[in-house]
Amino acid sequence: MTVIVQEDQSLNEVLASNPSDETMVVVLPKDAVYREKVHCRANNIVVMGNGSRIVWGDHNGQTPGFGTADSATLTVHSVNAVFQNLTVENDFDYPTQRVKQVEMAKKSGLQAVALYTAPEGDLVSFDHCTFLGYQDTLFTDSKRALFLECRIEGCVDFIFGASTADFHNCEIVSNGAGFIAAPSTRAETESGLSFYDCNLTCTDNVADGLVYLARPWHPGGREGADPYACFSDCKLGRHINSNLWASMHDTFGRIHKPEESRFIILDSKR
Repeated sequence: MTVIVQEDQSLNEVLASNPSDETMVVVLPKDAVYREKVHCRANNIVVMGNGSRIVWGDHNGQTPGFGTADSATLTVHSVNAVFQNLTVENDFDYPTQRVKQVEMAKKSGLQAVALYTAPEGDLVSFDHCTFLGYQDTLFTDSKRALFLECRIEGCVDFIFGASTADFHNCEIVSNGAGFIAAPSTRAETESGLSFYDCNLTCTDNVADGLVYLARPWHPGGREGADPYACFSDCKLGRHINSNLWASMHDTFGRIHKPEESRFIILDSKR
């Protein structure tokens, strides 16, 4: 079953469900721009992006009770879903709001997710896709996820979550000082965020040594988390701090140290 999408159609309508038992192939128009907050709920689906872009600009805390996951431009609830050649962007004005927060001594509300793979999702993959944001760009919380030759850009914890997620031959771009990964892997899960043959680069504004590979995230101080991050055969740019890993506080002020986490680096060098 193939669905040809028009530029003036709502993606939410198209991706709401798969009415057949067959794989549904959704073909987007070439280089279209969808200014829309999108939820993909269809199972057994292939989305051919053809260079199209989905853009929205929500952020954590913009209204009472509005959380980080709620800010996502694209949320994938699906089982067995493939996305190809698609750009997903959260264009919340992080740089301006960050300056305001420093002036006000405020420390929250800057999380703005581009992609969220929800916990009910599984076997979700992205091939030659681009994800753009600053803090919390890519929230992967589905059971399993795969990223092939993707470009992911952000600054603070911009790849995070509890998924078993593999990143192969991706470009991981830091556009500010911070931390690349913040895994919240569950203790019973064998692996979490794994990066293979990835190129870790930065934009020109990022000084040497201001970015760490990962820090351990324990959401809400959750005791059942045992964060896992692995960087194997990756190329580390000048921006990566020589200490590699960093500690992270939870909501109760407890410090979680990298040496207490499952953090691994294999055959990765500058």
